[in-house]
Amino acid sequence: MEAVRAAIIGCGKIAEKHVNALAELGGEAVLAALFDLDEERLERFADRCKPRFPEVQTYGSIDALLNQSDAELIVIATSSDSHAELAMKALRAGKHVLVEKPLALSMKEARDAAEEAERRGLVLAVSFQARYMPQMRAMKEAVEQGRFGSIGHGVVTMRWSRGLPYYKESPWRESWEKGGGLFMNQCIHYIDLLQWMLGPVRSVYAQAAVVGQEIGVENTGAVVLRFQSGAIGLIEATTLAYPSSLGTSIALFGEKGSAAMEGAMLNELKLWQFEDGADGAWPPPRIEGISHAPLYRDLAGAIRSGAIPLVTAADSLSALEIVLAIYRSISSGKAVELPLGHFEMSKMAWME
Repeated sequence: MEAVRAAIIGCGKIAEKHVNALAELGGEAVLAALFDLDEERLERFADRCKPRFPEVQTYGSIDALLNQSDAELIVIATSSDSHAELAMKALRAGKHVLVEKPLALSMKEARDAAEEAERRGLVLAVSFQARYMPQMRAMKEAVEQGRFGSIGHGVVTMRWSRGLPYYKESPWRESWEKGGGLFMNQCIHYIDLLQWMLGPVRSVYAQAAVVGQEIGVENTGAVVLRFQSGAIGLIEATTLAYPSSLGTSIALFGEKGSAAMEGAMLNELKLWQFEDGADGAWPPPRIEGISHAPLYRDLAGAIRSGAIPLVTAADSLSALEIVLAIYRSISSGKAVELPLGHFEMSKMAWME
């Protein structure tokens, strides 16, 4: 299979993970082009990439990259408030797109991008790379096989640490209007996993607080989800854990089985027990941390064969809707029924 040629827009910290993933793929994908608004950062980043991708080119503008490079896949690794606009721009240039989460800060923008990709026959995927972990796919498979029986409870915990320098080096991280906040910027990965496994959500109730830091977004919060199946979901999250990030967990509890994963990257088995007696062997052949490499492998195959990737733009809308409902609940102090209707992160600006 001919290597898919990728370009990265945005050369911040997350871009390093994308480059590492492309390098892991060997001949399946290569880094062809880079752009960043900060010219010095762009050149420094390109210099670090060239030992692995010697032919990578830098461009002076996004338009130049889209019009002049031979990249087929545009990776958007910029601040969250720019994702939707850049995704549309790349799609209209005839490019496949991988966008860091979230796809957009409103349901309208997200749906518009998903519809544009479908209309043009292009791949538009969102970077929910945790879905590709063997242990997460095994848990999802156990749900689909009915091994849990009726699931009554799903729980996500996220106990991370983000000091003031984290927010000050990228000011958008402490602005709700620009997509900051622990639920939109961090916990959305695990919210996506929970809804991927338990299905559509009926209602959302959330509380959040800013504790111990002078920042403009929440650093602690809790959410109760009621799923259409009748299950109750609980999410509790903080970015104020001492002395450092203490890990994440996801657990499902049903009438015939229970499973839980925890650890720094959901890479530690805590519980895997089922009534059917098949719990003696842990299903996946290996337990891995979160990596972008399987995501890129899936996208390369989708671009070359026309297959549907695991995380399409349309598929990502559910997690985004839940997160937007969380913020609507935080701002109103009330439970929010889904479907959400019109709400966007700019409506949080009055609270900043």
